[in-house]
Amino acid sequence: MIVVSHKVTVAEFLVCRGLPADWRFGSPLGRVAAQIYRQTYGAEPGRAFRFINGRFRKVMAYRPSEAHVLIAAWDRYGSTAGRRAAPAPRPRHTGTTWRGSGDSMRWTPTDAPMRGHP
Repeated sequence: MIVVSHKVTVAEFLVCRGLPADWRFGSPLGRVAAQIYRQTYGAEPGRAFRFINGRFRKVMAYRPSEAHVLIAAWDRYGSTAGRRAAPAPRPRHTGTTWRGSGDSMRWTPTDAPMRGHP
């Protein structure tokens, strides 16, 4: 459990979990946390200013009593973040064949005038 006296952002929560504050899945985790907060409390999460990328930005922040929202978001999203999605199925061969010469990569320009659009 996170014990702090100020509002906690997703980045600070990630640092407590041992991950970097700029973890690439932090933003989607934050969206999941905001969704859980809206479902639980029927309102928007609080906001706080944090210095990010050279300027102060308003980010969603949670009171220590609302830390359960971040933990639920971690359980819902964080445990699966970074896993690769199943590869897309390859299209089936339709039986048609390519009618080109196959030498498109071997074309070299000439000084002759262009006859038409390739």
